[in-house]
Amino acid sequence: MALGKHYGVNACNGCKGFFRRSIWKNRTYACRYGGKCLVAKEQRNACRSCRLAQCLTVGMNPRAVQGDTPDFPEPVEMDEDSIADKETQTDFSEKLVTKTIKKEPEKEEIIDKLRSIYSRIDPEDTWNQSIPGIYDFRYAFYHTEVVSPRTPLKPTAERIATLNDVVSDFRRAFVLFADILKSIDQLQNIPEDDKMKIAKSRFAAFYWWLCSTWSAQAGCNGVCYSNGSFHPATPNEMPKTEGKHGVRIDYNGVTQKSLENVVEPLKRMKLSDEERMVGAVMVILADPVPNVSAKTDKILADTRDFYLELLSYCINLPEEQLCIRVSNMVLFVASIMELVHLSTDNIQLSDVLHVIDLGDWSTELRDHRYRRQF
Repeated sequence: MALGKHYGVNACNGCKGFFRRSIWKNRTYACRYGGKCLVAKEQRNACRSCRLAQCLTVGMNPRAVQGDTPDFPEPVEMDEDSIADKETQTDFSEKLVTKTIKKEPEKEEIIDKLRSIYSRIDPEDTWNQSIPGIYDFRYAFYHTEVVSPRTPLKPTAERIATLNDVVSDFRRAFVLFADILKSIDQLQNIPEDDKMKIAKSRFAAFYWWLCSTWSAQAGCNGVCYSNGSFHPATPNEMPKTEGKHGVRIDYNGVTQKSLENVVEPLKRMKLSDEERMVGAVMVILADPVPNVSAKTDKILADTRDFYLELLSYCINLPEEQLCIRVSNMVLFVASIMELVHLSTDNIQLSDVLHVIDLGDWSTELRDHRYRRQF
């Protein structure tokens, strides 16, 4: 039973608290059943991803949450959502102070910087060169030439990918990821060990966002890569690992899940280049990073808030439509993280890393993903 009008719609205090907390803390949730859960009072806590999606569908306004002050909390239902409300109020007050005193760079300058990173190309005579050797992750992060040259990004899906296409795309995406992460001003002065933890734990999510947005842009039936190829959704067309008993990459259907849960919704949204680029940074910053210092964790949270504002800046829509679009993009993070968890054992990153020698840097990345704590 609805107890009042909250954030634009009639809703109970429990859903009010859940929605408010989700927006204040920029929380992302993953649905294990493809976003098809029934959301009703009796089992509303069963799937937070579908519950948040339902809140947005019925018209709850995220902007109204940002303007809501927690100084005089209303009586709430004593369910699991209500119990955490006081903690959320304190966090939000601290966030407001941070935003007030923080000096931010000009938004257009940051967007231009991202454009230059995506268009950066190394000399053509280096495109087919390789630098043999064994390199650890940190060295590869700062000396990306040992991983891949910066070839032109061509997400055109002109041909079915070979295994070499998959590996070369993985390498090129890592270089792009390193360039973007090193360009984020707010992260320049954090401890070096924390930088490496961020880089290791967030690359997989970034890579899924990159492939998904390119797939939506190219309109192919599969996962689009940066080298003109794509990983088909049809199993018998998928690339195989080498050898007499080579196996199909994506043998457990993760490519199809990515098409259904991420690519198709992205096609309908028709993201701009700016939304794709800023969205990629949002994906990098979206989830907590395990084992970093409390100071670094706070810097990551503040940087996440900044790029959320930058994302809103990129969208030229009336306020209500803008809020819905930003909220929908934030919800993609939950679907991306579901793919990351599934792909740990099933999709091309994990399989390629097991059958192809990409050096010590990739081993560190894979091992870190298996030890994820969130």
